[in-house]
Amino acid sequence: MDIFENINWQEQKISLKDLSLWDENARFPDKYFNKSEKELIEYFCTNGIFKIENLAKEIVKDFDLPQLEKLITYNADEQLIVLEGNRRLTVYKLLHNPELAPSNTLKNKFQKLKKEINISDNFLFDCLITENKTEGFRFIERKHVNGNNEVNWGEQERTHYNVRRGNATKKEEFKVAIAKIIKDLDIPEGLKDQVLGHGYVTNFWRILDSSVAWKEYGFNLKDDGELEITDSNFKDKLKVIILNVLKKEDFSGNKIDSRSLNTNKEKEEYLKSIQNNDSKKVDKEIQKNTTHNLFGEKSTDIFPKKKKTKINPKSTSRNYLIPKTCRLNINEKKINNIYRELRDNLLIDDTNSSVPNAIGVLFRVFLEINIDYFWEKRKGETFSDNTKLAGKITNISQYMEQEGLSTSRQLKNIRTVATDKNNLLSIQNFHGYVHCYKTQPTLNDLKLKWDNLEEFFEILWSSLTSKK
Repeated sequence: MDIFENINWQEQKISLKDLSLWDENARFPDKYFNKSEKELIEYFCTNGIFKIENLAKEIVKDFDLPQLEKLITYNADEQLIVLEGNRRLTVYKLLHNPELAPSNTLKNKFQKLKKEINISDNFLFDCLITENKTEGFRFIERKHVNGNNEVNWGEQERTHYNVRRGNATKKEEFKVAIAKIIKDLDIPEGLKDQVLGHGYVTNFWRILDSSVAWKEYGFNLKDDGELEITDSNFKDKLKVIILNVLKKEDFSGNKIDSRSLNTNKEKEEYLKSIQNNDSKKVDKEIQKNTTHNLFGEKSTDIFPKKKKTKINPKSTSRNYLIPKTCRLNINEKKINNIYRELRDNLLIDDTNSSVPNAIGVLFRVFLEINIDYFWEKRKGETFSDNTKLAGKITNISQYMEQEGLSTSRQLKNIRTVATDKNNLLSIQNFHGYVHCYKTQPTLNDLKLKWDNLEEFFEILWSSLTSKK
């Protein structure tokens, strides 16, 4: 039944069985054009950045809620193609038919989730339907190109989109050309996706899209987007660069990161150090780090192994919020003064001199002004007046991960502050210290909060120091 319509749009409820995934979605590489729906679903499931399993759990948990977002659907010769909402559609298709999952492990998880809800292929979606594809692109650009999305497009997806829309710069065309070469390399798919994904892509392009790399390998980008390369051994050398970027070091143990390859001279020395037969070392490294699970599925983990170092144990028996072992190099006077007060002056113990309420309020202030200062210095901009602290945390977490300043695992606790209202770290608890006359922080709770967020503050100020 039509609910709303105008010249370009109709609002309808459409059954799950009548909706198709979009094979030209910018999330998919070019080789997925005209692929089957099962192959498209497999791509979503095997790339962790899409968080399909997490999304499925949220959908099942809130299955009784009205749909918050409509699917943007293109009517192409009676085939209803979802232009916006492919992640959600993938999850619903898997919940209805877990057999579409690419692995037994994931299949079992969706079978368990399916038991919690009642879903059939007649499940109805709220859809906005258009026969004008350009109108559909307007929704895509508003949500993805401008960053208004729960799982933002990375640089590679935005590049794919601009190229396919004919709006790409030469730099973007170069990146797409290199990405195509990477997809054809004889290395595990997971490594290809990782080097082009969040956390590594910045360092990778810092090396490859540099004047010294263009000269070293004889790159020439033609008007039609085709990339000419004079170095006949480039593909083998590219495998070496990918492995080095993921391991964050070369075969001699030299660091490969944003600090070690800042200048053209450093990049040139690194590129010239790569030998033609180094690709054999890559093959051996991959083979050494590839394992098989009980179902015969292969996985390759070549992430750098952290060296074991002696650390000072954290203890709630200390007398101050911040332990003496935490040393932050803070170059802004007010923030440093608050840091020193929380570390050296304000007692949080069992004596009458203890001031947990004052510390709770000041801890809340310290958290926000750290984030504000970082955003201004690293991004060169300030948050809008209506941006709440939870939104600031989400923005800074995404930025840190995208810029390779931190990993998703390291940002887990600070993200919990913004997303999990039932957690000790929740922003609601911080707000309660300031705004609720009944909420009084306990000594141990405050210390545990700092222990869980200390790594975030260390990463924040370390990156600010290196940037300066």
